[in-house]
Amino acid sequence: MKRLSLFSSTILVGTLLLTGCGGGGNTPVQVTGTSVALQTRDAVNDQIVKFELTVSSITLTGANGTANTSNLLGGPAEIEFSHEAASFELLSLTHVPPGTYSGATMTVSNPEVVAIIGGVPTQLPATLSSATVNVTFSPNITIGTSPTFLNFDLDLANSVTISGTSATISAAFKVSTSTVSQDQNSQTDEDGGIDDLHGSVTSITAPNFTMQTQTTSLTFATNSNTVFAGGIAQLSDLKVGDIVEVDAFTKPDGTQLATQVEKESDHQGEEVEGLISALDSPLTKITVIDQMDSTGSSNSPVTVDVGVNSSTVYSVHADKLMITPPPFDATHIGKGQRIEVDSLSSVGPLVASRVKLREQALIGSVAASPAPTASGFTLNVSPTSAFGVLSGATTVPVTFASGATLKITPTAGATIRVRGLVFFDGTAYSMIAVRDDDNQ
Repeated sequence: MKRLSLFSSTILVGTLLLTGCGGGGNTPVQVTGTSVALQTRDAVNDQIVKFELTVSSITLTGANGTANTSNLLGGPAEIEFSHEAASFELLSLTHVPPGTYSGATMTVSNPEVVAIIGGVPTQLPATLSSATVNVTFSPNITIGTSPTFLNFDLDLANSVTISGTSATISAAFKVSTSTVSQDQNSQTDEDGGIDDLHGSVTSITAPNFTMQTQTTSLTFATNSNTVFAGGIAQLSDLKVGDIVEVDAFTKPDGTQLATQVEKESDHQGEEVEGLISALDSPLTKITVIDQMDSTGSSNSPVTVDVGVNSSTVYSVHADKLMITPPPFDATHIGKGQRIEVDSLSSVGPLVASRVKLREQALIGSVAASPAPTASGFTLNVSPTSAFGVLSGATTVPVTFASGATLKITPTAGATIRVRGLVFFDGTAYSMIAVRDDDNQ
């Protein structure tokens, strides 16, 4: 069974009812109230390359006369947090009765931690300090009648303690709310923008199509401005079972309009996302630390070997960068970069039909020289970080893309987190960033 562990970006469906997500043992599910999209993201721990938790229930604690909610999830969800750094992704669509809430209670299990130990990607035995995570809202959160995002921001840096070759998990979250931006052209993952949403097409009724992500079913409208790519030129070229990547925005009524639909493979294919841990020379094989894949397995390998050949296509998802990106190909690829590998077949050793460079987050300190500016700076990377160990890099020049979101102003000596595309010219690394913040 393919494409069950899919990779979703931020989304808000203001007018759709919660669809059945499967799973059991954690009912009832809250089905009345205001439409709410539950989202997750994390603050980077630079030693960790994979951190996964199964979340089986989320309830909200009412305040000032508001009753507690039922479970907000339709079924257990496996969430890989490391790749989310600085970017919210959809967990579930649900409903929350209007009112005031003082906190949330989450039930979690099955922690999975992969770190670089002695230069080798290693899965660490991980122990939960508690299966129940209590989150206190400060201040209280009010849900009105308008569609809302409920954002669970994991403090990964302080949620995982590594001691030797084992890890202890004490998950800590901050929770906030946001609403749909009325300016569709400037929507971000926090207020309705949708980038790189992956899923399997389940139905097509022109001009709409429906796709299944990891945790829910979503319907998108298309129009004459929707761009189709990946071997399809129009909606009628799309088939049920196709694996697609969608960019979209949220309309004022809460529904979604796809701006780009790219076919990645059909139901026979397989996909892996993660950091490159090894490359041979000349390049015939890429070893990827398996952060996420399309196998649906709860016991994914730590690393996956993927063959490449003269037919492999290399690409960069650069539409947000508004520039011509640097080269990314068989001679401009390096350890530590985060990639997506698509294979046309899941049978036998994987052979990449396409290798796509994907966004990742780096943290470090802002170098004093050259002097940092609003357009860029040099990031000093810890040599003990996962990226530092894999790449061997200690500094990475960072250039902000046009329209980048700067949550903080880079100043010399400040610790900063940047998210974007990391490039390798055969000798040195650089980043074109779409966002910065303080990793909190």
